[in-house]
Amino acid sequence: MKHLNLAKVCIKRFDGWQQGYSIIEVMISLAIFAIGILGVATLQILATNGNTTARKCSEASEIAQGQIESLMAMPYSSVADDIVLTAGYTLQWTIVNQRDMDGDGDKDIMEVQVIVNDPGGKTRADFRFRKAADF
Repeated sequence: MKHLNLAKVCIKRFDGWQQGYSIIEVMISLAIFAIGILGVATLQILATNGNTTARKCSEASEIAQGQIESLMAMPYSSVADDIVLTAGYTLQWTIVNQRDMDGDGDKDIMEVQVIVNDPGGKTRADFRFRKAADF
């Protein structure tokens, strides 16, 4: 019977000896947590930068589309090269090529390039279209 009581005492001491986590376990878990949080923060920064780039490209495309529609509505003879600053973006359109399609000596069709640069000077939109002479 005395042998059984000794075993109970040893078990009690073992159970009472380890309470909570050791400092090493806490430090390792914090290091793993910190690495995970750094990964999430990096992804957040990349997502924000991607959204900013997409917004700038969308704005530039919208500006270019509006200008192309305006140029298409103008009379053929009124279309000329120009550069304008609009909403912080630089909008430039250039007549790239003109051709005489019917052989009468007059230019009947032109190719126009529309370029939109952001405030930093980076090209965000670059479109070309053809405009035919008014008949």
